[in-house]
Amino acid sequence: MGYATGEPREFVSGDTVKWERNIDGKTAADGWGLVYSFRGNGVEYDYTATASGTSFELTIEPADSALLAAGDYTVAGYAQKMVAQPDGSLVIGERHTVFEGRMSVKANLFTAGATFDGRSHVKKVLDAIEAVLENRASKEILTTNIEGVSISNIPHGELMQLREKYLAYYKQELAAENLAAGGATGARILTRFN
Repeated sequence: MGYATGEPREFVSGDTVKWERNIDGKTAADGWGLVYSFRGNGVEYDYTATASGTSFELTIEPADSALLAAGDYTVAGYAQKMVAQPDGSLVIGERHTVFEGRMSVKANLFTAGATFDGRSHVKKVLDAIEAVLENRASKEILTTNIEGVSISNIPHGELMQLREKYLAYYKQELAAENLAAGGATGARILTRFN
């Protein structure tokens, strides 16, 4: 598999991930390098791209991408120009952010085992709210935090409002999945004739 142009929006933990990035006028021949920083889910990883002519290629090998647990990550790409010091060491002389965004890492089903939970964050929160409302919440569910508050401390009325909010989010997720799969969103289209 070749290099994709630009950063991916998602990939599977444990897969080989490759992309190519061109940085206007900044090449390795002129002392520039490219580094991507992944932050989230309690981890911090930095990956260095390699020069390829006038662009840069990043390859994240399976062993390295497997270190990224399923979830969303904030990612930033930095073009850095290294400058030699009198003692021969290199320091960053100039730096520019060339990418900022989020990447979603999907669970590796091959290694997930029986503990795999394929629900989205929104669906997990919605299920927890409904379990509390129906008086069937486990101790684990009662320790869940929703928007920074323990679910066991949220009054019934507010839980009802949160349920509606997360139900709407979940319906949006389902519509987006259906649309991506080539199906209908399920949304009604209203037309008015004069």
